Amino acid sequence: MTIQTFSERTGIAKSALRYYESVQLLRPIRKENGYRLYSEGQITTAKMISGLRLAGVSIRDIQRFLEEGETARRKMIDHWLKTLREKRRLLEIGLRFLEGYQKDDRVYLLEKKAEKVVWFVAEAQPGRFGQHFEQRKKELDRLAIRIHSGYFRYLSGRETIRAQTGFGVADDADLEGLSKGAAIETLPACLCIALPYTSPITEIRKGYVQLMNYAIDHQFIPAGPIMEWYRGERFKDVDLIMPVAHIGNMEREGFFWHAGRDL
Repeated sequence: MTIQTFSERTGIAKSALRYYESVQLLRPIRKENGYRLYSEGQITTAKMISGLRLAGVSIRDIQRFLEEGETARRKMIDHWLKTLREKRRLLEIGLRFLEGYQKDDRVYLLEKKAEKVVWFVAEAQPGRFGQHFEQRKKELDRLAIRIHSGYFRYLSGRETIRAQTGFGVADDADLEGLSKGAAIETLPACLCIALPYTSPITEIRKGYVQLMNYAIDHQFIPAGPIMEWYRGERFKDVDLIMPVAHIGNMEREGFFWHAGRDL
């Protein structure tokens, strides 16, 4: 078949067929006069390539897909499905945020990188954990452990609160010598809704209620508990953050969303 006939049979534009040839996905026979000739058996392959491209599969992955057997192809499709579902979830979060931003521009969407955190359990009245932060910060300073940020994570209680105070540290920090009871956790990379908090720390419970109400009103599903996130000099900058989606390494796994450019 000529490229014109093949285009009519498959419903794929001639420009797309030429592109598939240029990246060696679909190879017609080239006659001496330069005309391309396609076989009947290439119709199914061309339709498959077109469908995978529209689904966002990269050229590189389609090349691999065409070379693999049936079992490997099923595994690749399972992986693509998982990745696309995650991307759909992230897009839905973006839509909810933009819709909510029209009504409350105090809450923002935050992409938070993975971070190693050292946690200590403490008890105090609401808003009275400052001395615990100072005590643990001095302990880390004595061990020459550089601190990136501070965290507060509620555990239980109302009048007297049991909670974890945490400190973000470098991945390669030497944590030998920490006091008994210290716990080490790597917080995963995630998308968070975040609320800057500037009111008295003793009233921070109101901030929790505000952020939770925002999440409920705009149908955000928590992927973790609300935390207080402290930064800056003497931890003066405070945000309340709620993880709403964990972020995987989709790009590193070889699958990229096709957005009008070849990847």
